Amino acid sequence: MKSKTVLACSITILSLVYILSAQSFVEVKGCYGPHITAQISSNEVKVNESVTINGEICPGDPNVTIRVTFTRPDYTWIDQFVVTDSEGKFSVTQELDEAGYWNIFPIYGHICDRLYANVTDPNADPNAPIPTFELPPYKPNYTLVSAAAISLSLGTIVAVVGTKNKTRKISSLRLFVQIGFVFLIFFGMFIDHQNIPVPAEQIAPHEVLISTEVLGVSMPDGLPVPFFGCYYPCGRTTTCALWELQTYIYPFWDAGRGWGVNYASSGIMRLGVVFGSIILLSIVLGKFFCGWICPFGLYMDLISKLRKTLRIRYRVLSDNFNKKFHQLGYVILALILILSILFGMQAIANTQIIPETEKGGFIYQYFSAPFCQVCPMKPLCMSLQTSVGLLRPEWLTESTTGDFYQLGYYLTSLNIVILAIVSLAAFFYRRSWCRICPLGALIALFSRFPPFKWISALRLDKVEKKCTKCGVCKRVCPTQVTEVYEKKGGDVTSSNCLLCLRCVEMCPYEDALRLNLAGKTVMRSRNWLESNEF
Repeated sequence: MKSKTVLACSITILSLVYILSAQSFVEVKGCYGPHITAQISSNEVKVNESVTINGEICPGDPNVTIRVTFTRPDYTWIDQFVVTDSEGKFSVTQELDEAGYWNIFPIYGHICDRLYANVTDPNADPNAPIPTFELPPYKPNYTLVSAAAISLSLGTIVAVVGTKNKTRKISSLRLFVQIGFVFLIFFGMFIDHQNIPVPAEQIAPHEVLISTEVLGVSMPDGLPVPFFGCYYPCGRTTTCALWELQTYIYPFWDAGRGWGVNYASSGIMRLGVVFGSIILLSIVLGKFFCGWICPFGLYMDLISKLRKTLRIRYRVLSDNFNKKFHQLGYVILALILILSILFGMQAIANTQIIPETEKGGFIYQYFSAPFCQVCPMKPLCMSLQTSVGLLRPEWLTESTTGDFYQLGYYLTSLNIVILAIVSLAAFFYRRSWCRICPLGALIALFSRFPPFKWISALRLDKVEKKCTKCGVCKRVCPTQVTEVYEKKGGDVTSSNCLLCLRCVEMCPYEDALRLNLAGKTVMRSRNWLESNEF
C-alpha cells in the first residue's frame, strides 16, 4: 500500500511540475522543417467543380517549385506545378472531373502533405452501386517469402525436436508460435507495394490492407493489439495499441486528416474502440500476448539464448527491488497519457497549454507520439522493412530532423540508443524491458483489479498439497515473479506474470501447476524427475 501511495504522489508531482513549467513558456513561432502544409477550399464538391489548394513551405523560400498531384479514384492523376511567392506560399486550382474519392498531394522535394476531396455526381443514379477501383497488382517479394518459408520450417523442426525433452516442450512450442506471429504481424512486407505507380505509391498500403470499422467507428489504422506491432512500417497487419492511444488524443483527436489516412470518426470514439479492445483481450488472455506473441518479447528471448550459448550466467534483482521496478511501467504509461493530453488540449478544450503543439509546430512535427520517439521496438521494425528493400540502411542512423525522419518513418537516433541500452540490460537480466513495458502495464491494469480479475479466462492454478516449496518456479521465471512460489494455492496468476509457462514446464511435480482456459486445463506440470531427460 505504501509503494502505491508513493507512486501516485510521484505521478502527481511530475504532472504539476510539467504543467507549471509549460505555462511559463513563451510561445515563439518558428520553422522546424523543412515541411509543407496545405489546405483545400472544400472537401465536398460536385463533379467538374474546382477546388483551390493553398499552402506554404518552411523555410519560406521564394521561387521554389511545388508539385501538386491530384489522384483520381481510378489512380490516374493530374500534375500541376506552381512556384512559391516571396513568403514561401503557393496556390493552385484544379477541376475535379471524376466522381469518387480524390487524394491530393502537395509535394516539396521528398516531403508531402495529403489532402482529400469527395466528389459527387448529382446526375448519377443514387441507387447505382458505387464504382470501385483496385490498386495495381502487388508484386510478391519472393526473397522474403522464401526466407519466411525457411524460417517457419526450421521453427517446426525446432518445435518437434524440442518436444522430446520434457523440460523444453512448452518453450519449443512458444518459440514456434512467436516466430510464426512475427510473419503474421508483418506479412504485408512480403509484398512489394512499390509496384504501385507514382504518385499513388504515396497512399499507404495499410490503408488497403487493414482499414476496418468497429460498431460503426472508422478505424483506418486497423485494430489495436496489446503488443508491439509498430505502426510505422508499411505492410504491417496490426497496430500497436500504445500508438493509437497516444495519437488519437494528439494530434488526431478530431475527425479529419491523419498521417496517410482520413478519420471519419472522432478521437473519443476511436479511443473507445482502443480501450474496449484492450479490456476484452486482457480479460480473455491477459499477458499471454507478452509471453507468446509480442515480437519484442521474442527479441528478448533470443538475447537470452545468446547469453546461454556464451555460457554467461544471468543476474537477478532482489525481490523487493524487482517488485518496485515493475511499477515503473505504470509511471511510463501515466507520463505518456499526461503528455498526450497536454499536447492535445487545443483540440480537446480549445486551450493551448504547451507552445508549438499547433499544426506545423515543433512538437507537432517531432513529438506528437512521445513514447514512439524512444520506443526500442521501432528500429527492429525499420530493419525488417529495410530487408524488403523499402528503405536504405543508412537511414537508421539519421537524427530526428534528418531526411529519414522527414520521409515519414519517424525513427530517431534516440530509438537506437534506447534499443542498445535495453539489449544490454536484457543480456544480463532476463526480459528486463518486459518488467517496465508501458504496454504490459496497460494490459495489467485490466487484469489485476476486480471485476476484470474475477472474469479472466486464462488462469494459472497451483495445487497446494502437491507443492513442496522447492523454489524451481521462482528461479526459472524470466521476470522474477514470486507469486507462484509465495501463494498457497488456487489462482496464482499475477499482473506481472507473462504467462510464458516456464514455471509449469520446469515444475518437477505432477499436476502441481496448471494452466486453465475457461475452467479447462490446457497445460500442466509433469514429473520429469523420473526421466533422464534434461
